[in-house]
Amino acid sequence: MPTMIQARILVAGWDFEAKDKEQRMQTISRILCPTDFSDSSDKATAYALQLAREANAELLLFHAFDLPVNWTVSGQTHARDPRIEQELAGILADAPDQDRIQRLLHAGDPAELICWMAQDQKSDLIVMGTHGRTGLKHLLFGSVAEYVLAHARCPVLTIRDRDSNELPLVRPSNMPVMAPRFM
Repeated sequence: MPTMIQARILVAGWDFEAKDKEQRMQTISRILCPTDFSDSSDKATAYALQLAREANAELLLFHAFDLPVNWTVSGQTHARDPRIEQELAGILADAPDQDRIQRLLHAGDPAELICWMAQDQKSDLIVMGTHGRTGLKHLLFGSVAEYVLAHARCPVLTIRDRDSNELPLVRPSNMPVMAPRFM
C-alpha cells in the first residue's frame, strides 16, 4: 500500500499545483472509514488515519451491522453492545490525535448506512476496504464497496484486501473511477 507521501489521489477539487501539502488537501476535513473488523478494513483504517493526519481532518470510524431477520431488540440497544464498542476502541487505541477520531455504530444494511452516514456527517471522503470477491461469492453476497462506489455522494477510496501491486481505487462523486498517480 503506498503511503500518502508517495501517492497523490486524484479527487475533484484538489489543487495538485499547490506548493504545500496543506494547501493541496484543504478540502478534506472529515473522512468516513467504515469497518467490519476484517483485514481489508484494518488496511483501510490505517490508510484513512494517515490521510486524516496529513489533511488535519476528523476521522469517523463507523461500524454498521446487520441484525438477524428474527431479531426483536432495537438497533440502539444492540449498538451499545460493549464487545462491539471495545473492538472499535481497540482498532485505534494507539493512534495519536484521539480527539479527532469519532467511533460510530448503527444497525442496518451496511452498504446503505455507509452512504447515509457519509451524507449525514457531511464527510468529504469515504475510505473503505474491499474483500475483492469474485465469481459465485460476489453473486451470492454482493459487494458493499461496489454499492458505496455507485451510490455515495462524496469521493470513495477503496483499499483491496489481498496483497498486490494494484493501486487503490478512487471514485470522486459524479466522476468515473480513478486511481492514485505517483509523484
